[in-house]
Amino acid sequence: MSSVLKLNTISFSNNGKRVDYDYTASKHVQKYLNQKEAYYIKYGMDVSAVPYSILTIPFISNMLPIAWFGGFDIEVPEVDEDFYNAMKLVKEAFAKQFSGYELTGNLITQKLVKNKIKGENTAMLFSGGVDAYATYIRIYDKTPDLVTILGADIEIEDESQWNSFTNFIENETLLAKNKKQYIETNVRSFYTYQVELLLKDIGWWGKVQHGLSLIGSLAPLSYIKSYTHIFIASSYTEAIDIAWGSTPKIDENISWAGIKVHHDGYELKRQDKVDLITKFAAKNNTDFKLRVCYSELRNSFNCSHCEKCYRTILGIILNGKNPNDYGFNVDKNIYKDIFEVLNIGGASKGMQYFWWELMEKAKTSKSVFVFENEAQEKIKLDRIRNGEIHQLLERKINNPNKFSDKIKFIARNKFSGVYKLLKKYRH
Repeated sequence: MSSVLKLNTISFSNNGKRVDYDYTASKHVQKYLNQKEAYYIKYGMDVSAVPYSILTIPFISNMLPIAWFGGFDIEVPEVDEDFYNAMKLVKEAFAKQFSGYELTGNLITQKLVKNKIKGENTAMLFSGGVDAYATYIRIYDKTPDLVTILGADIEIEDESQWNSFTNFIENETLLAKNKKQYIETNVRSFYTYQVELLLKDIGWWGKVQHGLSLIGSLAPLSYIKSYTHIFIASSYTEAIDIAWGSTPKIDENISWAGIKVHHDGYELKRQDKVDLITKFAAKNNTDFKLRVCYSELRNSFNCSHCEKCYRTILGIILNGKNPNDYGFNVDKNIYKDIFEVLNIGGASKGMQYFWWELMEKAKTSKSVFVFENEAQEKIKLDRIRNGEIHQLLERKINNPNKFSDKIKFIARNKFSGVYKLLKKYRH
């Protein structure tokens, strides 16, 4: 008998806004699923009238990659025909990225349904970061609905950070004309740490899950709101050769009911996006905050002290703009602080590429923002121009401690209660 995850029923609560999925799993599959927390998704409106074949899509979008890597089948009573065919193409795209793995699981259904969404509305996944704002600017004239998902980058229990984030979206003048949609879903906690161990290196959410998961979450909403075009911002470009769960070949093969998914900005480097943002702000004489940081130690809009914050801050400085006008809080000590943080943290090829972009930008930038003393700050910036950060990250990449990272990950999940207490105390 083969290993199977079977979707039994779909039920609704909270006036049709919350969708709960009842499913059973064979013994081999059970270790991947959190027995105390079944997968669910909640919208800001009643979705109970959405066709069953579309309501299955969020469930499949999150479970199917686990099935591919874990070697089991998923059975659902019915599914949208376009989505069923799309999953074959997405599986092929993952198989090419993960050539050292055998992806074997399959999607099995009793009925394929041909749906069609009528309308021409546009939506985009919006996090408020550099990638998202760059895409927003590029499709500004389409006035897309902005869809933000609680449970993806922000934990569902983190009410403080979520309220801060939604207040930012609702009150940002630039976004005033865009309708906002919010989704809550436990996409990162319905499965156990055993899913992470399906990869040779940890990083399931980024490397596999997030693209299909986030896009698939919009399926019931798209039927209600008549979205026929959905945009998701690129994280990387084709120049960065790493396995990643959101690429044009993955995202743009996803479809249901005739909708078209656009993986936007893949031709742009991250610094190109920062350039686009600062030029747009200057041209339209508008300041807006970038939300790039989800550090657990953040107690303001961005922590302004992590690697991701620093690379964004430096990109703004190299465009001659004050990063404090974009949601950060920094001063003349920025260059010293950058090196201190990069000396402490880990490194990856993607991170190294982003800092290489900044090094190249620093070499050609004709307008650099100065905090206090141009001569002194130029000397410090020269350390970046001369490739010192690039070399630092190269040493870390060539001497990784992946075994230690994996042991820490397993320990953190086996003793999750202790870890949460320590994290709370640290915060």
